[in-house]
Amino acid sequence: MKTIGLLIVLLPVPLLGFSQTAPAPQARVPLPSAQVITLGNSVATLGHGWKFSPGDSPLMNGSPVWSQPGYDDSHWALMDLTPKPGSFDIQYGTAGFVPGWTRRGYPKLNGYAWYRLRLRIINPGEPLWLKMPLDFDDAYQLYANGRYVGQFGKFSANGVALYYSRAASYPLPPPDPDGNIVLAVRFYMSTATQFLGPDVGGMHAPPVLGLASTVHLLQTAEDAANVESFFGPIFQSFLFLLVSPLALWAWLRTQHERAWLWLFLVLACNLLNGVLTVLGDLSTVLTISQDTFANQVVATPLRLFLWVMFWREWFGLREKRWISRTASLLLVAQMLTEFLANSGLFGLRFVPQPWLPSLNLASVWSSAALGALLVVILVEGFRRDRTEALLAAFPILLLEYASFGAYLQNSFDIQYSFFPFGLGVSTGNIASMLMLLAVGAVAMRRFLRTQVSEELARQAIAKDLEQAQQLQQRVLVPEAIASRHFMVETEYRPAQTVGGDFFQTLSRPDGSLLVVIGDVSGKGVSAAMLVAVLVGAIRTRADESFDPASMLATLNGRLIGRSGGHFATCLAAEIHPDGTMRIANAGHLPPYLNGREMEVEGSLPLGVTEKAEYPVQTFRVKPGDRLTFMTDGVVEATNEAKELFGFERTREISIQSAVAIVDEAQRFGQEDDITVLAVAFAV
Repeated sequence: MKTIGLLIVLLPVPLLGFSQTAPAPQARVPLPSAQVITLGNSVATLGHGWKFSPGDSPLMNGSPVWSQPGYDDSHWALMDLTPKPGSFDIQYGTAGFVPGWTRRGYPKLNGYAWYRLRLRIINPGEPLWLKMPLDFDDAYQLYANGRYVGQFGKFSANGVALYYSRAASYPLPPPDPDGNIVLAVRFYMSTATQFLGPDVGGMHAPPVLGLASTVHLLQTAEDAANVESFFGPIFQSFLFLLVSPLALWAWLRTQHERAWLWLFLVLACNLLNGVLTVLGDLSTVLTISQDTFANQVVATPLRLFLWVMFWREWFGLREKRWISRTASLLLVAQMLTEFLANSGLFGLRFVPQPWLPSLNLASVWSSAALGALLVVILVEGFRRDRTEALLAAFPILLLEYASFGAYLQNSFDIQYSFFPFGLGVSTGNIASMLMLLAVGAVAMRRFLRTQVSEELARQAIAKDLEQAQQLQQRVLVPEAIASRHFMVETEYRPAQTVGGDFFQTLSRPDGSLLVVIGDVSGKGVSAAMLVAVLVGAIRTRADESFDPASMLATLNGRLIGRSGGHFATCLAAEIHPDGTMRIANAGHLPPYLNGREMEVEGSLPLGVTEKAEYPVQTFRVKPGDRLTFMTDGVVEATNEAKELFGFERTREISIQSAVAIVDEAQRFGQEDDITVLAVAFAV
């Protein structure tokens, strides 16, 4: 970079008085002696010598009179823009802050006002650039020697479109032949801006004059500092973007827990608030009026309302409907007062000017009242779950303070934003992120407590099922058959801890044998309870008769009206030592005789109708014959390819032992309870 000498002369003009009217243009007066500033690769900070006048300039030939270099501004007031040592811009976190015109003698001024500065440039060598400050209120047009240079904001016949302030640099036209250049800045401030603090209006830092390369480097640094000052909302938006899908997923899984829906909505609202902040403050996508409506009138009040609804739901206060009703009324009140207080930004003039401060204060108190509702909910929550309330206490109280934060900063200079390592974080950002951490902590605590309670419940259920399994095994175990005529094998394997299959083998002194096998529809405890009923009924009926038809009729009577939607298939067989076998079938699988399926007439399952009839068939078995009774768990076994074990395979293995048959079906793929009962007729 070349070193180029540049001399700037600041021309002080004595203060002759103040007038809001526009005097006629004056002839140029001789310039007084000037202080010479030597400028190499650095820049000149234009803090001294500025003149100031409220109001707007008249036009001459379409050009503002007050922008002309020959205009006599000696009667204008001095406005020094040099920051005091140690001053600090609490909005951007940068050193050096100059109070605006509302604190420097013009407390009621809004609308237009002008700044002027006379300079003498000696041998600039290269074109000069002017960097306007990062912080100002609210829009401006820049002139040099009467020529329009540039603007921030959009000035038109219909008004001024405002954007949040950012640094901007402009090339200046060459000085006149004597090196003179007069800078004139036309400022416009909205009526709503006066509520942002006691020191608004105009420039809050001095402009900087220098060569293009140096000015551009300085502006790049300020642009970076501006982005860093919004670290808080950017990081908060990123964090909420990550978490909001989890809240939505939690609500979709458990839609009866509406707290997760409220959490998703509050996260989405915070995310929208952050996106609007970035778009409004770091770009010209949104005007101040658009951002104010979307952010201050809608998103910010709604965000606090949604936190109220979330914590109300979380602490189980749904029956206290007055909370939601009060919150809704306060939400409407805050939105309405915020809209009216900023109506000037929206181009509306129906609200009298004297009302605006009261409306602004009413908006603050509406927000504070919403925050107070959070404290009420916290107290109620403390009574229900002390630990969760303590975890949420600090974020809720900090959020309540944050609802006052901007008001306290603007009215009493109480700092609302902080800049660790140059990164801007507001109290509201901290409160929102801590609130999210608190929600995570209480959700994790509740999840762990639920897991522990569910595990204890599972252990209790498992213990009950184990006891039920042991009881069912004792109930199902048939009496030992000590017969010289028959040899009986049984094997029972439920698909779950307890099942719905049942079987009994009973004998009489005359050597006759009763075989009953059946399957209650369904699985689990309800089926097992019916099994116990049926087994009890079998034994009771067997004390009187082994007749298959009367046995099925008795079991059907026990199920009618008590089955709870279940039914049962069942087969009863009475076998005598002489080989006579009488069978009645209620929808069950026929038995196999020596590997061949017997042709047994079927009937309706038990529990379907009380008028069911169960015909009895008589067969003859010979010594050495083998009868195999089974439930449909064998036939319906299914492998990984979804292929059924089927009747053909069942027939092929029906001559094997009961254990072997069950093992084969189970290896294939057990889907249902499996019971196999084999009776061998002694030779």
